Amino acid sequence: MLFFWRLLWYDETMKIAGITAEYNPFHKGHRYHIEKTREALEADCIIAVMSGNFTQRGEAAVMDKWTRSRIATEEGVDLVVELPFLYACNRAEFFAQGAVDILQSLGVSHISFGSESGDLEALQALAEDMVRHRETLAEDRMHFMKKGFSFAKSLQLASEHIFGTARTKLMAEPNNILALEYLKRMVYWREQGHPMKAVTVKRYGSGYFEKNGASGYAGASAIRRMIEHDAAGTKNYVPESVHAKLAAAHVPAAMEKEMFRLLRYELIRSPHEELSEIYCMGEGLENKLKKEIVSADSMQRFLSVMVSKRYTEATIRRLLLYVLLGVKGSDPLGKPYARVLAAGEKGRKLLRHLKKEKDLSIPIITNINKDGQAVLEAGKMLEYDCLASDFYNLISGRSLYRFSDKVMHPYIKGEHSMKS
Repeated sequence: MLFFWRLLWYDETMKIAGITAEYNPFHKGHRYHIEKTREALEADCIIAVMSGNFTQRGEAAVMDKWTRSRIATEEGVDLVVELPFLYACNRAEFFAQGAVDILQSLGVSHISFGSESGDLEALQALAEDMVRHRETLAEDRMHFMKKGFSFAKSLQLASEHIFGTARTKLMAEPNNILALEYLKRMVYWREQGHPMKAVTVKRYGSGYFEKNGASGYAGASAIRRMIEHDAAGTKNYVPESVHAKLAAAHVPAAMEKEMFRLLRYELIRSPHEELSEIYCMGEGLENKLKKEIVSADSMQRFLSVMVSKRYTEATIRRLLLYVLLGVKGSDPLGKPYARVLAAGEKGRKLLRHLKKEKDLSIPIITNINKDGQAVLEAGKMLEYDCLASDFYNLISGRSLYRFSDKVMHPYIKGEHSMKS
């Protein structure tokens, strides 16, 4: 996970810090990050940029974005802003681009991210070289992709070919991969005349792929596996307030079952030509989707025949979401915006300050029904956010009206909703 800070004085005493995360679900490691960020910077206010109802790997979150943002606020974050769906549910390059661009637009000067290595110097040097040799790297990456490797694996192999195995072994870990993408995007902004500084924090406790919490800290993936069997088993790894809510969390397998039911119909219904227009659909993949869905009787079995050396499970999961939401075009990504999900008193003060800045280059949305100009600027991407929420409500059995993005309002600590 990425977290960042900016020494922003909107009065003469306030320091602002920030975190980008998925909080799926919020656990003690996240609380540790918040506490250490506030302590290291003596920060008065912390902002979190958080993915919505679907994660970077294309999975439905175990709690909806409103619940997760509320928990984050109750656990020490002062302002939570949503990372738009098309950035949040995308490969690492675009996930990082959306996050860094939002932060840069809000005036952030320092970005700090978690990594398995904790070696900022090595990460930064590799990122700089990847940008410097981007044309050669792109050519080599395409060479490996033509051999059937996935985008991520091709990038790793191309990097090994150019920079050597010793340096690029960093790319074997998921948070290091994201760290490199954050740093590469920061190089872009430096070239545009908007430099930002980086700090990394070595991940504490269990890694992403650890299947239990033997270290005393369990990662979000390990906790999600616990939820599948017994939510009570998460007690030692999440704050008490979160543990109470996990009993009502959405079991991933149940949502996946409903999602698969809807997916089967959509793939059977859709002509090949229509599927070929879906974002990230390529190389006749729509033909294999239509062929294999007929005999598959579960999402896991369907994924098992779709995943290959070229297409990872995360890639296929994201593609299936694009199919279900009708995301079309070769490049649907637009300029990001800052949609508020939750805020404390200090977060509200910061929002008032940001909205007064005449040169602010990013739309800020606190009420989707009233912030007309900001909603207009957000455009189609915001529509996909709302559609993703509708779909999430559908597969989790929640009211489509009550939990609609056009009905829900940001959680304000001590209040019910954001006042315009």
